[in-house]
Amino acid sequence: MDQLTSMRLFVRVVQTGSFTAVARESGISQSSVSKRLAALEAKLGTRLLSRSSRKFSLTESGSDYYERSVLILMDVDEAQAAVTSMTGNPMGVLRISVPVSFGQLHIIPRMPNFLQAYPNIKLDMMLMDRYVNLVAEGIDVAIRIGTLEDSSLIARRLGDSPRRLVASKAYLDSRGRPSHPEELKNHNCLVYSLLNTVNIWHFQHEGKEIKVQVNGTFQANNSNAVRQMALAGCGIIISPKWMSDRDIQNGRLEAVLTEYTPLGSPIQAVYLDKHYVPGKVSTMVSFLQKSFASDPLLQG
Repeated sequence: MDQLTSMRLFVRVVQTGSFTAVARESGISQSSVSKRLAALEAKLGTRLLSRSSRKFSLTESGSDYYERSVLILMDVDEAQAAVTSMTGNPMGVLRISVPVSFGQLHIIPRMPNFLQAYPNIKLDMMLMDRYVNLVAEGIDVAIRIGTLEDSSLIARRLGDSPRRLVASKAYLDSRGRPSHPEELKNHNCLVYSLLNTVNIWHFQHEGKEIKVQVNGTFQANNSNAVRQMALAGCGIIISPKWMSDRDIQNGRLEAVLTEYTPLGSPIQAVYLDKHYVPGKVSTMVSFLQKSFASDPLLQG
């Protein structure tokens, strides 16, 4: 039995949560995947997965083996990438995590050009707004918007996410247009709940920072959900320019307090602190840096 192949199947089963999905992407039957994992468990002399009729979970041994396997497979992939990079031809499966709304609007539309330029790279893209542990989930590179806290990761700045205060004309006609951030305390402020300071909005004005604690009837962990509520006339939001620009152009939303600038956030690519950066990772990072540089919505 090829233990490395079985190890890779095991890792993918954990990451996808599905024997069927792994069988499909590997081009083998589901029963073959099950047999491979059973043989791997027999070789290791321990149960890796606790199985029921429809679900499975990692055992304590399985959890430890999974984390070690992810690191081993990364090293194997890096070794292969190091050799292939000598030909200037990056290849392999690139697992990339991106925020949902940003990915839909500004990452996915750029990917056809990327794949055309690098046909030997296969993308496995996960769109999620939650924090992703790169090692535990086998992610090669993650796109993150905001201040980074994990110093164990390498970060490369791709661009910026400037923001502004917006609301629908219907809401502003009904509730009035604020002339100072302090007046936001009297408005229904809808918030993106994954921000570090959910209910405290920060503004820059004439070189000074202004903080305002806001309240409202809605919050969500997805920025497009907050935008949809603003479009429906439910309140005021702080929105990235890359999300609200088209709504402002077509009159669906209106910018308010334009002389007070909400603090923006850097857009960064993060990946593991390894001695060698795989060509598929550096290629994606460079591609996005160049592409974002020409997009005014992604520059501060």
